Amino acid sequence: MIIIEDKMANNLKLNEETKSLIKSSLNIEENILNLGLNKWKNKLKEFEKQHKISTEKFVSKFNKGELGDDKKWFEWALAYKAYNHVKGKLDIVKGITI
Repeated sequence: MIIIEDKMANNLKLNEETKSLIKSSLNIEENILNLGLNKWKNKLKEFEKQHKISTEKFVSKFNKGELGDDKKWFEWALAYKAYNHVKGKLDIVKGITI
């Protein structure tokens, strides 16, 4: 039997088969999230190349309202938000130890 401990000192008791299944599932999820992260990273690079500005500078200007309401800015903002969302999920999955 394997015991997993979390930060709250709660324990889960798992047999080897269950542990193997969870590890496999986490590995699959990590791969899927990496694919999504790469998709959004490439999209951000496209915006940067097209508009000749870094995403960091874009976000700063966008949040200050300096760019106006053009659809392209909202698409870039969405891509940035999606990238960070996927990255956050990936960080959680990578942080799980069994």
